[in-house]
Amino acid sequence: MRVRKPKQETSIDISSLIDVLFILLIFLMLAVRFTEPTSTISIDLPKSKTDQFGTESIPLRIQLKSNGELYKNQIKMDIETFANSLEMNTDGNLGVSLEVDQHTEFGTFVQVTDILKSKKYLKIDIKTKKE
Repeated sequence: MRVRKPKQETSIDISSLIDVLFILLIFLMLAVRFTEPTSTISIDLPKSKTDQFGTESIPLRIQLKSNGELYKNQIKMDIETFANSLEMNTDGNLGVSLEVDQHTEFGTFVQVTDILKSKKYLKIDIKTKKE
């Protein structure tokens, strides 16, 4: 008669696996950046339900045309002249009315807003055409 060997109990100790999973979870939670949306302005700015964003009357009016022309208070100028003619906003209370044509190059828009930011103009009303 043959003697049978008792079956060995096969089990896996998962306590170390749980520790590793918790460490990975903590790493992922620390590595992921939780950021707010970078922009709340839609891409198609000229079409909106209102005439403009903001309600203040602004003494400085800047217009960007689709052909690259820039106007400051109805006076045509280039980017360099605009940057040199713009005064520093020392108290931070002055605002700017910015009118941008729908087909203006985005690079021109970024240049103008960068100049405004460097001169401490932080209140910018973006005017659009009403639908």
